[in-house]
Amino acid sequence: MAEIVVGMDGSAQSADALRWAAGEAEARGADLVAVLVWDLFNQHHADGSHRFDPDYDAAAADAALATMVEGALGAEAAGAVERRTLCDVPAPGLITAAEGADLLVVGARGLGGFRGLLLGSVSQQCLHHATGPIAVVHGSPVERPDGGRIVVGVDGSAGSAAALRWALADAAARGSVVEVVHAWEPPVIYGPVIGTIPYDVDAIEAAAVRLVDTMVADAQADAGPDAPPVTVQRSVLAGGPATTLLDTAKDGELIVLGRRGLGGFRRLLLGSVSEHVVRHATGTVVVIPAEQPAD
Repeated sequence: MAEIVVGMDGSAQSADALRWAAGEAEARGADLVAVLVWDLFNQHHADGSHRFDPDYDAAAADAALATMVEGALGAEAAGAVERRTLCDVPAPGLITAAEGADLLVVGARGLGGFRGLLLGSVSQQCLHHATGPIAVVHGSPVERPDGGRIVVGVDGSAGSAAALRWALADAAARGSVVEVVHAWEPPVIYGPVIGTIPYDVDAIEAAAVRLVDTMVADAQADAGPDAPPVTVQRSVLAGGPATTLLDTAKDGELIVLGRRGLGGFRRLLLGSVSEHVVRHATGTVVVIPAEQPAD
């Protein structure tokens, strides 16, 4: 069975993350696992305090985690959540706990973030180094009885193809509409331009439309003939990729992106577009790594 892992730290943001993950787990028929990473200098207590206890252990951490889960979901729903505690540093511990899981879910900021930051250090480290899909939750989940809309950004890269496949599968489970967004920008011209603009805007836009149509057709073929039908809308827009995606996803709608698109330095695991969107989105952003070729 599919498994969704949620990082908990007692913050309101991690409670929001758990509530979002609970809805995702219900839609997908997945097991929901709440994880608390602790050490002797990062203690969480069932009474909500952060006092130092030299005898703090896994049992105390589990008692604190049980309180967090019940506070976020209520006593009845909390009973269906598996709890795991791990003695480690927060980000590496969460990444370890999520190995093999279908999705890791974290709040945008936890207890350790500075108030002015849009993305906490633990969330950022998990985004760069998690081996599987990761969701970053901003704010309380938005209830959409009709399934809502999932906005997925594509650029022709392997990462964005993986994101599109994930979005279609998630939409099938949620009953959502998928809007596939591709942003194109005119080539940068250095120096003075004499006469007409030296590129064909219509040709660039037509090529962008073909790219999106091909990616959608390939993703639908990968889903197989027995996959539930999903309504797919296409938006091919002129503009910067990050700004276009954020403008398209209104009212906290779910955004799905690939990890590293065609831009970005090779050493970076998260491309600049993905990082900008994750930092500034108002809803949940799911980042999908490109599938690694077999050795």
